Amino acid sequence: MLIKTLDDILKEFGAKLGLELAFDEEGACRLELAKLVAVDIRANEDDGTLTLSAVVREELPDPVTYSTVLDLLALALDPAKQGGNSPVVGRDDESGFVVMYEVATPSMLNRKPFIEIFSEFMETYRAVSALLDNQEAVAAKAKADGEAAGK
Repeated sequence: MLIKTLDDILKEFGAKLGLELAFDEEGACRLELAKLVAVDIRANEDDGTLTLSAVVREELPDPVTYSTVLDLLALALDPAKQGGNSPVVGRDDESGFVVMYEVATPSMLNRKPFIEIFSEFMETYRAVSALLDNQEAVAAKAKADGEAAGK
């Protein structure tokens, strides 16, 4: 059982950011950070959870190195290692977008301020984004090297 309501948690989080935040009629709130990253916060009153989600990339770099795949798969196991709550990355089948999300359970929301959960989510987002940026640079270099070798 939650000590605070999901609305109260969002309002308190917004106050720490200097923003007035509220859920819309569908239980969602979108934060746009420096016009670079949009993070959706969705409330589920039925089970008392808040879900954070953000698009990391509109598509995976092509090709993807084996080490990048291993890093993404390791991240997918974090919830099991951390007791069920940590960000995970996946690919949305419909859009093809690489998406990161985290479900904050009532017990987690009672133990830790939401601003900490959000900060940790964003740290993971930056790490995954940097991993994929590096992957894109590796792919671009490989393509340039291949084109240079073909001339």
